[in-house]
Amino acid sequence: MDLIEKVKKFISYWYIRYLLATELYMVETWERIAIHIVFGILFGLFWFFNYYITISAISRLRGNHGIIPS
Repeated sequence: MDLIEKVKKFISYWYIRYLLATELYMVETWERIAIHIVFGILFGLFWFFNYYITISAISRLRGNHGIIPS
């Protein structure tokens, strides 16, 4: 149980730091959820772009077969 409490405390600490750094502690709960959804969508789009487009383009420039078969 001690390990679980330490993990909870660690996550709580970094979540509070995240809220303070992004100044989300000042907004209402529904606004915070909406902003987290936007952050999640942006993260997903950045991941998609980097994984499918950038890596495939670099592979083709180097003459390797791309990650995604064409």
